[in-house]
Amino acid sequence: MEILLEENLEKELKPYFKKYKSFLLDYDENLDEFLSDHNNAWNLFIMSIVSDNSNLKACINNLKSKGIDSKVINKYFYYFIKMKYKMDHKQYSWNEQMEWDIGLDDCEISTTKMSFF
Repeated sequence: MEILLEENLEKELKPYFKKYKSFLLDYDENLDEFLSDHNNAWNLFIMSIVSDNSNLKACINNLKSKGIDSKVINKYFYYFIKMKYKMDHKQYSWNEQMEWDIGLDDCEISTTKMSFF
């Protein structure tokens, strides 16, 4: 059920995504290889919404007006807001550093607390 709700949310954002992607390709054709991967393009699109509070607020209001449940919207964007916070503050767990191959120089704060006895 929850997956269907997220699909409705993504379906409502799809026209904006297509415009965003074509704008980026018109702006810089070198992005073609990066944007050919749908996941890269979609994540960049959502991060561009999250990076500006007015865009995020307008997007959320637009989705609410189209009948998408507020809980689904909040849960969907929460992950991206959390990732933006981590990138801005260079704050990753040890697992994220290993999984995403983030160098020790790129991480200022580790979110994992370790103690020995």
